[in-house]
Amino acid sequence: MSRHLIVLGITIHLILVYSIFDIYYTSPIVTNVKAHDITKGEAPAKRLVVFSADGLRLDSFTHNPELSPFLHSIIRERKGVSGISVSHVPTESRPGHVAIFAGFAEDVSAVAKGWKKNPVPFDSVLNRSAEAFLFGSPDIVSLFDDKPHVHSFSYAESDEDFGSTNAYKLDEWVFEKITSYLNTSSSIDTSSGLSDDRKVFFLHLLGLDTNGHGSKPHSERYKHNIEVVDRGISKINSLFSHIFNDERTAFVFTSDHGMTDWGSHGAGSDEEVLTPFVAWGAGIKNGGARVNIAQVDLAPLMSSLIGVSIPVNSVGILPTKVLSVSPKYLFQCSLANFLQLKEQIFTLRSVKANRFFFKDFPEFGDVSLQSLEKEMLKLGQSGRYAMAASLFVDKAPLMKEAIYYYHRYDRGFLGAAISTSFLLWITLVWCFLTRSQDLNLLSKKVLVPNKYIISAMGLTCGMCFLCGFPISNYVYVILPFLILSVIENMTGITGKTVDFIKQVPANYQTMSFDFLVRPFIACLSLVFIVFIFVMVFMDRRLLSFIFLLLIFLPNLYTPNDVIKEWTKVWRCSCVSLMPFPFLATVGKYEYPILCITTPAVIGFLLFKSMKSSQSNYRESWYLVSACFFTSLHIFLTTYLVKTNYLLGLFSWLTLPSSFIFPLFSDLTITQRVICYLVSLYLPYCMLSIAYESTFTLLFMPLLLLFLRMEFQHMNDSEFLRISAMNSPPMSKAHGRVHPNEMRRAVVCVAFVLAALFGTGNFASLNSFNPSSLTRFVTIFSPFIMASLLIIKLIIPVLMVTLVFASVLRFDRRLIQRLSCLVLIITDLMAMCFFHQLKDSGSWLDIGMSISQYIVFS
Repeated sequence: MSRHLIVLGITIHLILVYSIFDIYYTSPIVTNVKAHDITKGEAPAKRLVVFSADGLRLDSFTHNPELSPFLHSIIRERKGVSGISVSHVPTESRPGHVAIFAGFAEDVSAVAKGWKKNPVPFDSVLNRSAEAFLFGSPDIVSLFDDKPHVHSFSYAESDEDFGSTNAYKLDEWVFEKITSYLNTSSSIDTSSGLSDDRKVFFLHLLGLDTNGHGSKPHSERYKHNIEVVDRGISKINSLFSHIFNDERTAFVFTSDHGMTDWGSHGAGSDEEVLTPFVAWGAGIKNGGARVNIAQVDLAPLMSSLIGVSIPVNSVGILPTKVLSVSPKYLFQCSLANFLQLKEQIFTLRSVKANRFFFKDFPEFGDVSLQSLEKEMLKLGQSGRYAMAASLFVDKAPLMKEAIYYYHRYDRGFLGAAISTSFLLWITLVWCFLTRSQDLNLLSKKVLVPNKYIISAMGLTCGMCFLCGFPISNYVYVILPFLILSVIENMTGITGKTVDFIKQVPANYQTMSFDFLVRPFIACLSLVFIVFIFVMVFMDRRLLSFIFLLLIFLPNLYTPNDVIKEWTKVWRCSCVSLMPFPFLATVGKYEYPILCITTPAVIGFLLFKSMKSSQSNYRESWYLVSACFFTSLHIFLTTYLVKTNYLLGLFSWLTLPSSFIFPLFSDLTITQRVICYLVSLYLPYCMLSIAYESTFTLLFMPLLLLFLRMEFQHMNDSEFLRISAMNSPPMSKAHGRVHPNEMRRAVVCVAFVLAALFGTGNFASLNSFNPSSLTRFVTIFSPFIMASLLIIKLIIPVLMVTLVFASVLRFDRRLIQRLSCLVLIITDLMAMCFFHQLKDSGSWLDIGMSISQYIVFS
């Protein structure tokens, strides 16, 4: 591809990629929001103890009451309130605890900034407390310990080993640490002020999550960990009663998220979203019906129990049915909750009110908001506190919707600007590809807009200024004009279009429009192909339809003996891959026997071909040995021993050797391609847990068959002797597009989709089975784990890239043209994905939508 087009394309695509973090993934945190006190007097509780059993499923808690006798005695003997806490997806530890203490779902602007530490400062119940004490995992307590009055105690990160057999000791460490701290602080007469008001104690219990990942939620280790948690909570309850002895302690027990049967979380299934909720002690009702509350509602609940301001960015609604307080105090809490939500609405609305044709939130506008406030105050002044609180609870959901409405207000306008930029960029690429002569896209003649476009850009900037758009939004609105300017300067299309329009009325009777028919049919075909490709992302089973269409690919080649010879094999290969998209996504179930046998099958086939082949004997023997050693390694780590240093070293060595060893293979293209494919396949098998290794084993012959058909003008003997070092000079790369070029571009994208969705592993960064990584790492390390998952994801894509590089290196004139055609297809797909981006839902939903857009942008 021309370096000028590359520079221009990279610049435009960086803007288009970054735009989603300005349009979709902006922080929900509203700054300069005033906090509203609940009371300056005495609250129902002087101190609050929060237990978070990380990874505890609701059904594991409710269906096994014998495992947690203390907590179930509170429920059974009506000493408190119990129910269900519905967590917000993504069901991960960080967003779950942010929701519990800050009252809002995960800051979606953080999706590209890290897994552990929330990169944006936020308000929380812990911030508002007089003093807070945090015990647990360093990943979680560090989220909230940035204030001087917040004291954190955590164990080492290396203790978070999901391959450990005694992960319950993480929870025992927490219970022992807080017990030691309280006994020490109470036995020595210090000025620590443990008996003062508005204290919060947070106990993060990670053992269940660790055991769930490593041993799965139905295992004996997981159930034993529930018993450990219950015994610890019982002891802590007795400890607080003994030390403080004032019955002014409130206790809340919940979980940040649940877990699937196969030990993962992140999505929105009931097993992941539904978590237990138990509350008892000061300010909590004794008994009553089971309650269903949203996880974000815990923040206003906890604030009300100890009488601190509700976190300013909370969207939680006070669960009034949980509290046992006076009607007046309940009204004060509800009013503070109302004012806190109102502040967010007014702050966001004031920013958007400058937009042209501004519209209030239709279902609950400014007038409705003022009316609700007046009515609540009127009821409060007349002593009808319960009715005022009930009125707020009824209208609060509309207030939450208003916050989301103003937060997303500019999305439609800016999205239209980005779509226009995509369409104009695709037009620019096509014009560049089909130009009749060489062209410097970075020359002054091409880049400098004419006076009409400059005037339009000036008017647009003036509109943005009057509307109060941030500076970054100016770029998205001006970008279409800049791309249009380049197209105009390249082709003079405006003048040609005007001349054509002038000729139509005069020559309508005699003018032939046949020249428009073929482009129209080509555009319809391209739209259909892009539609199929995009729909694969919605339902991966449609990938089978792509394999069905690929069956007829040999018909698009010029018929000869080579095509006739390999057509049946090609079609059998396509058919063999068609069932895989209908299988369950990899991660739900494990079939290690497939991972063990597939490398052995490759090794056996290579061994059988060694004697008949003229390839390097030493190279073939190395590949055969590596295949059988890989099978043995997977067998050992699956059934016999835990991954140790030696086995882990072997796993890690397969990664660099996959790229280094093929460089020393024979210089024929077939030998080098096979060597690369097999070398890449071995670490892929080690990262596999189910049928993905089988799919790739069947996918590799399809790639080799495509390579063979692309060299249909050679017989088999000539094909096997093609040198990999041959590199003819590059010629001009402009002119009309040949159907063969479009065929290659479409097949290239189809193969990439097959690599991404053949096993459903395109979502593996967001929803995966940790067992797939245990041959490389057992200690929880997000960066290393993400890196391994990315490697697993891109290995099949690298195989596709390798085959197409082998085809194109013998006609470098086609490299630029194929790149342009693939770019046109993927940019059309990216434009569709832009409008399917999600800023709510699970990591699976959010991450998939971002991945789809970025990968194809």
